Amino acid sequence: MNKAEIRERLTAASEEDYRAFHMKLQPSKSEVLGVRAGTLRKLAKEISKDGWKEYAENVEEPDYYEEKLIAGMSIFYAKADIDEKIEYADKIITFIDGWAVCDGICATIKLDENEKDRFFSFAEECAASGEEFRARFGIISIRQCFIDEEHIDDILNIIDGIEYAGYYDKMGAAWLLADCMVKLPDKTYEYMKNNSLDDWVYNKSITKMRESYRISPEMKAELKTMMRKQ
Repeated sequence: MNKAEIRERLTAASEEDYRAFHMKLQPSKSEVLGVRAGTLRKLAKEISKDGWKEYAENVEEPDYYEEKLIAGMSIFYAKADIDEKIEYADKIITFIDGWAVCDGICATIKLDENEKDRFFSFAEECAASGEEFRARFGIISIRQCFIDEEHIDDILNIIDGIEYAGYYDKMGAAWLLADCMVKLPDKTYEYMKNNSLDDWVYNKSITKMRESYRISPEMKAELKTMMRKQ
């Protein structure tokens, strides 16, 4: 399938009511066609079998939200080595202009054990980039793949060292820290007691922790006392 054929299929699958609903979620600065997630995943998997490189290479700034999303998804559905996936992902990240594009791509990332070190280094570079959505990509991909005992110290150091560029990388960091508190509460709690986070990221992280049903009422009460005045 070439780009024109893919756009034709997306247009045919679009739904105006769904487009209006999705626009309210502000998924992207790009125009939205209104294609449901299941259809996008199916199409991305088709592209991943043949033509994903060409499709990724031809993504342009004016393209639809759905086109940018399936280009990124197809990279991580493809059977290719991790360096090749990173090469093409690095191009697509340039066109990420909303949380849904970023998070939808990250949700497709599945790594073999021998790929983890290489991809973690890439995610760390993205997180430290100082660019709002590149940083969010790094943060959310870490959340997707690396919240474990092996990586927790590195994760907390990464989050602590980021110079945040905007709302969406900050929210990504808060989300990541909330999940770290769920999965590795002891180290995350100690970090929350002594860190260099700005007040907004710190307080938003606590808010998201307290919203989680997987954190005990006792811990939520303790976290509430730790909120900073702004």
